[in-house]
Amino acid sequence: MYHSYRSTHISLKGLLLSLILCCSFGIAQTPTLVLLDDLNVPGSFKTDVWGYVDIASEKYYAIVGDQSGSGITIVDVTDPTNLIQVANVPTVPGFDLKVHQNYVYTVNGGNNGNGGIVDISDPANPQVVGGFPSAHNIWIDNGYLYAEFDGLKIYSLSDPVNPALLWSSGGFDGHDAITHGNILYDFHGYSVTNIYDITTPGTPQLLGVIDDPTIAYNHSGDVTEDGRYLFICDELSNAPSPDITVWDILDPSNPVRIDEYADNDAIVHNIYVRGSYAFVSYYTAGLRVFDVSDPSNIQMIDEYDTNAGTGEVFAGAFGCYIEDPRGLIYVSDWDNGLFVFEFETPLVGIEPGDIAGTIEDFQLLQNYPNPFNPATTLRYNLNRAAEVTLTIYNSLGQPVKNLVRGEQSSGDYSINWNGTDSNGNPVSAGIYVARLSTNGSVQSIKMALIE
Repeated sequence: MYHSYRSTHISLKGLLLSLILCCSFGIAQTPTLVLLDDLNVPGSFKTDVWGYVDIASEKYYAIVGDQSGSGITIVDVTDPTNLIQVANVPTVPGFDLKVHQNYVYTVNGGNNGNGGIVDISDPANPQVVGGFPSAHNIWIDNGYLYAEFDGLKIYSLSDPVNPALLWSSGGFDGHDAITHGNILYDFHGYSVTNIYDITTPGTPQLLGVIDDPTIAYNHSGDVTEDGRYLFICDELSNAPSPDITVWDILDPSNPVRIDEYADNDAIVHNIYVRGSYAFVSYYTAGLRVFDVSDPSNIQMIDEYDTNAGTGEVFAGAFGCYIEDPRGLIYVSDWDNGLFVFEFETPLVGIEPGDIAGTIEDFQLLQNYPNPFNPATTLRYNLNRAAEVTLTIYNSLGQPVKNLVRGEQSSGDYSINWNGTDSNGNPVSAGIYVARLSTNGSVQSIKMALIE
């Protein structure tokens, strides 16, 4: 197995020590990729990777596709330092895959034949329960499946084992799609990138088109959380043309290109943007992380090469999944299988010193259930009377809701958080931090709200 660090990486133990030192001495923390474990899975052409959480058992799974005939493989990633293969389904295609409820939807990468639908409610005993017309890539969001090539098709998953076609663009081209709220981004291969309003998914309305002759292939992309900036990956770009272009789409009818990134020695594949960071499967360059806090000046800040391949060829890191509720990153490597990473970054707004406080004074226990949807219970105990503040923060360190503030006597306490902010609005799925402060001492826990 080939593991090459192109930047400084440290062990988990070393990372913890460095975080403690940072908290103790005020040194700026640098976001760092940490490989937790890797596992090769059946097949010689591993492709996409996605995730699944079994709420009943509180177990986490990665599903890895293969295009060489091994279908999909289900891996238990509950302990991300000890990955365990639990099942393989060779009877469905495995080029691209996505998860909806307890079903995996798979396609073969072409416009012929059928995709598969696999029930993974029992991940160790998956069952093929249906199919639908195949495609190159698929995207699933809010109960709808978007299939690309040939053309763009939209299916309703109101009956999960019988997708119902609602709309088709027609035509032959098309490659990938994503959605963000009521907006659909259609990366239409050799032609253009289309931006649609899908408030009514059966009748999408075209809002804008990005037709840039310097983009050889509108392959894939993602958008910032505020919907303002769009990133487009050009899989057929050759040096010195850019692999990634960044667009201001405040006015989708008039997109403005504001930045680009090029690598002369690797091909870009898929990009996923969360907060201030973009995570990219970059083929022979492996997994790359970009700081996109300033979309007009994106900067690569870390990388991990999963493969010995080099050059602008198709090999190495193919798939990337960043929706693990614990904040972990899954990467599928063409040859070497599944890699699981942790990306350690400071939580802006949460002060150093959160490791302070002793169990003799108070203890903040892990919430239950975790992951949760929509509510969870936080528990803590006080061994003496104290002024108590219990606050929920999002992954950017911004306060979301204050649950407790005031003097409390010694004893055991529990409080319910229903997944809403201080205005009573439901918050989005993701990682949240509960921070308990008593008389100057602080303890924190991470919590995972899932869809």
